Amino acid sequence: VTGCSNGFGRAMLEEVLRNGEIVIATLREPSVLDDLAGKYPPTQLLLLPLDVANEAQVKSVFAQAKDALGHVDVVYNNEAQLFLQKLEATPIDRARALMDVNSWGAETVSFEAVRFFKEENQKGAGGMLVQVSSMAEIEGIPRLWFYTTTKAALNSFTEVLAQEVLPAWNIWVCSDR
Repeated sequence: VTGCSNGFGRAMLEEVLRNGEIVIATLREPSVLDDLAGKYPPTQLLLLPLDVANEAQVKSVFAQAKDALGHVDVVYNNEAQLFLQKLEATPIDRARALMDVNSWGAETVSFEAVRFFKEENQKGAGGMLVQVSSMAEIEGIPRLWFYTTTKAALNSFTEVLAQEVLPAWNIWVCSDR
């Protein structure tokens, strides 16, 4: 689960843990989940730092997953940032940083997940990539303009990726939007 410090990511993490599954939780500041780390053994919950805008960190997290578990069945790709600001008042560097996380970062995780499912999991085992997106891209929302732009990019990317993975790979790509 990426981006599990709060919101949907935290809720998904807690639900999966309650169901007794093994989870690798990634977020920028793993100490945010100290309450869960104290409640679940490290054999069920592995906390790893991850900035999805950093490709080397993304690759490292998947390598650590392989070392810890030997395989990955599902990637719940949830990381995102949001800020509210009028279009003309948004500094371009802030807009770029949002795109780096919400679009490029999510896409980097996606590329690595598909590669991992194909090359690292047992042959034919595949895996599932779930993109957490937003329906906000359908209609422009004042002060959320760049968030909707990043989610539109991610949704388009996900639609194409879902079509391009070969059936023989046994990889499922979907969006929750």
